[in-house]
Amino acid sequence: MNEAIYRDDHGELLTYEQTAKRSNLGINTVMEIAKESGIMVKIGKASRVIYSEFLDYIIKKYRIKKDE
Repeated sequence: MNEAIYRDDHGELLTYEQTAKRSNLGINTVMEIAKESGIMVKIGKASRVIYSEFLDYIIKKYRIKKDE
């Protein structure tokens, strides 16, 4: 497999590794959340995460409300 020449860490579609790095989460956690939320995109054999939707999902699901 050819190594990608250009990788933009600030793009909208990120690899699991890029998503883990940007979100300060582990790779297994990123993979689990991406799959359960349905924001994973498959392009051929490559999996990508829609980063903005990934963050929105985390905030909606895991935010602790003030009264809790």
